[in-house]
Amino acid sequence: MIDSRADHGLRFGIEEEFFLLDATDLDIARTAPSGFLEACRAALGEHFAEEMFECQVEVASPVFADLAQAARFHGRARQRLAQLAAGFGLRALCVGTHPFADWRRARSNPAAHFARLFEDQGRVARRSLVCGLHVHVEIPASHDRMVVLQQVLPWLPLLLALSASSPFRGGRRSGLASYRRALCGEWPRMNIPPALPDEDAYRRHLALLRESGCIREDGQVWWMVRPSSHVPTLELRICDACPRLADALCLAGLFRALVGQALLAGDAPAGPAARDACLEENYWQAMRHGCAGRYLVDGRCVNARDWLERAWRQCHPQARQGNEWAYGHAQRLLEENSADRQLQRYQALRAEGRGRQAALRRLVEELLEENLQALPAI
Repeated sequence: MIDSRADHGLRFGIEEEFFLLDATDLDIARTAPSGFLEACRAALGEHFAEEMFECQVEVASPVFADLAQAARFHGRARQRLAQLAAGFGLRALCVGTHPFADWRRARSNPAAHFARLFEDQGRVARRSLVCGLHVHVEIPASHDRMVVLQQVLPWLPLLLALSASSPFRGGRRSGLASYRRALCGEWPRMNIPPALPDEDAYRRHLALLRESGCIREDGQVWWMVRPSSHVPTLELRICDACPRLADALCLAGLFRALVGQALLAGDAPAGPAARDACLEENYWQAMRHGCAGRYLVDGRCVNARDWLERAWRQCHPQARQGNEWAYGHAQRLLEENSADRQLQRYQALRAEGRGRQAALRRLVEELLEENLQALPAI
């Protein structure tokens, strides 16, 4: 049960991305029907946004003080988006990759901002038909966001493992728990951030990238975690979109606790050489194996459950406050995350005698059901 009492922790926000599907065949929609985007803007206001493909949209939250507020907002937003989509012959699907969609069918958004992305990144952008979960946590002005970033960075593969929801690509098993992150790796500036010691160094780095023509704007630094370019937050970007809202809330709470611990600790992070040596391997383990990965932590090889327990024990009680439900839910996620569940259901459907395409379609139907699943009591 999520404690609805307002805690005194860090304020945060959540962004969820959705695929738009044709309701008849559950494949990605070629384009949004006339009037759909306008209806979404009217219903969701500033919290609704288009994405880089015409078959994608985003819901970005207001600022929350606790997980119960986030649950109420996103629960209603998911329901409202589903209702609006149904009225236009669509379905809205929140998941890392669509199990059987062909990325070559997706139409790029012609808006100028997105057109520049496709011009700059070419086929890399065209292939990136994926949906993510982003979490913003507010950082007080008295703290340096890059120092906080370097301290939470080593834990991020654990959050990816919990969130992994993209085991399929184009109707085939990808062999990865998070194929989305493999696609992200094709982009520049989208994986592990460099070991910049503070925000002054970060600003100098951005200036160099702009002056050299590598980026057009600061927002084109898309690391797995980054200082936001427009609000005073640290933005988590590593996670796959979560079919179950409860999983998204769990990840937001865990990230919030880790940021809170970093703010309380105020210690310098581990040296970059040691950090990168284990971080790269742990990132691969999470991408490939998800919660079944073997992780290098403090000179030992541990499983995801041990790593989660270490992370929680490390957090000061003040950092844990208001996030206890997230830790409890994460323990359950370790038993079966979305990638595990999708693979198991696909195998079961094939064993029942369904063909590959029929099994994949049924899998999409079940993911759509998960998107609107009732939350635990709040």
